Amino acid sequence: MAKRSDNIYWQAHRGGGAYEAPDNTMGANRYAWSLGGIPEADIRTTRDGVIVCLHDSTPARTTTAPDAVKDRPISDFDFAETAEWDAGVKFDAKFAGERIPSVEQLFADMQGRPERLVYLDLKSVDLEQLGRLIDRYGVNGQVIFTHNVQANCRQMKSIAAGVRSMLWIGGSAERIKRTYAEQARDLRFDGLDQVQLHLNGKRGDPNGDEWPYDLDPEFVKQALAETSDAGVDLEVLPFSFDDRSIHMLLDLGVRWFATDEPARFLSCIRSWPSSKETVR
Repeated sequence: MAKRSDNIYWQAHRGGGAYEAPDNTMGANRYAWSLGGIPEADIRTTRDGVIVCLHDSTPARTTTAPDAVKDRPISDFDFAETAEWDAGVKFDAKFAGERIPSVEQLFADMQGRPERLVYLDLKSVDLEQLGRLIDRYGVNGQVIFTHNVQANCRQMKSIAAGVRSMLWIGGSAERIKRTYAEQARDLRFDGLDQVQLHLNGKRGDPNGDEWPYDLDPEFVKQALAETSDAGVDLEVLPFSFDDRSIHMLLDLGVRWFATDEPARFLSCIRSWPSSKETVR
């Protein structure tokens, strides 16, 4: 059982999660920060070399880009062209006016506010260019760079001093175990500050299983022990959850989470019977 003084940290997947704010917008980032979380931004590059926050390769899903161009990759557009599209109104009218933000806009919102951290998930970006921006805005200690390839995490840490890194690992339970061994444990967590494991729900009736995730609890406990011994954080991303499943993860010792539903996640944390911890 966790000590009552333990802190719990969490990432808002895609900025505001899938249900509470339009992903990869400044509104989503500020929403996550206001709740005490760390937003995630997916980073890509426009035709004129501006690094922007956008999960998909095209603007079709999240913006009002015209039908004639919406299915083209963001690398086909100059940044100024993207400012013509609304990136919030399709999610909810109250977010009307949001735009695809540049990473510089994100960093400007973080500059001088050390409590504002961000995960940057690599999609298509020149790492040297990204490192120069991080250094220019002085947000090195506020950035957690993330990718599913360990070598890219290691490289980013060598480019921008003080940046942390996270290797995310998804797929089937067997693939997660194999990737964790090959890219994290067997390399002695070289170049990594965090490892994230995706937790997919078991097939069948979730209420019929004591443990609701495909990845077994023994492996999660083992990974927790190994990362802890190496001075590395273990983060989990449960794609479905309720009070019971979050409490089980907390009882195992998990203290870093990612979530698509920040407000509901926080409600689960606060209902944990042992909860006198600080949620951060």
